[in-house]
Amino acid sequence: MANSRFDRQTRRILDTPPIAYKEAPLTIVSMVEGRDVQMYILAVKALYRRLGRGKIVAIINRNLPEAERGLIRRHLGPVEFQILEDLPTGRCQRGGTWERVIFCVNRAAADYVIQIDADVLCFGPMEEVMQCVDQNRAFTLSEGLPIQPLSGWVEKAIARKSDHIVNAFELRGPEFPHADKLLYVRGSSGFAGFSKGGYSFDLLQTFHDGGVKVHGARWKEWGTEQIASNFVAANSPNSIPLPYPKYATFEPEYATFQKQGISSDMSLLHFIGMFRFDLGVYPKLANQEIDAMLNTKMLNAKIMLNAK
Repeated sequence: MANSRFDRQTRRILDTPPIAYKEAPLTIVSMVEGRDVQMYILAVKALYRRLGRGKIVAIINRNLPEAERGLIRRHLGPVEFQILEDLPTGRCQRGGTWERVIFCVNRAAADYVIQIDADVLCFGPMEEVMQCVDQNRAFTLSEGLPIQPLSGWVEKAIARKSDHIVNAFELRGPEFPHADKLLYVRGSSGFAGFSKGGYSFDLLQTFHDGGVKVHGARWKEWGTEQIASNFVAANSPNSIPLPYPKYATFEPEYATFQKQGISSDMSLLHFIGMFRFDLGVYPKLANQEIDAMLNTKMLNAKIMLNAK
């Protein structure tokens, strides 16, 4: 119901012009479910409006209707559809979105890769992301937390007093093979940059093997793909956590902040499921972004009219 309401509130995204597709050694990757197609189009259009280039890959289930694939193509150009069930996983597990991080690491052998969830919205300048692409530096969305040695997360994990697999991973980080040479950052896989040649699939499989060795059956729990994405970013050369709160996850503590309006120095919010539609922030910012796209369409139409 909430998703349907959001689609109604933001339906004007379907009135915006298609992206100006431009080939580049950059790939934008997302996993897309049928219920999120319109939200996905909004997310990628907002990002592409800032990047201005790059190939687009949508990882979909085999049964996604052709009508929805056609809608995506109409707005995003020559999208490359990858069938989730057909993606190879090697020694890594299948499910829990592991296929996505594996695909991103493999594609990053040839291109810089940005992974963006359908519920991520860009609405401000993103010079840090642009610099990472231009300088081939990985990035992650980490709420201001720094990249640290893997063993450096133990005290934070103890303080959190949680049995979630992410916390368990941080608590037992020193048990990982060669932990003294590894880095980590607690972040989100919802918006992440994978540098070209920054990390290999062989290393990712070795990391997965370590997770199974330390955590056993728990390594199948939801959240380990996010751990893997953060781990890849942290151990890629010259990687950075994106500055916070310019790039952030939308959570309830924004309630007081929202009364004062969105700060002009914010650029991106990840509207995670449990808080996605709280306070009406998401559709408000989405419609502001749609307004900008439609104004560009009108401006281009005037330019063409005057040129005749």
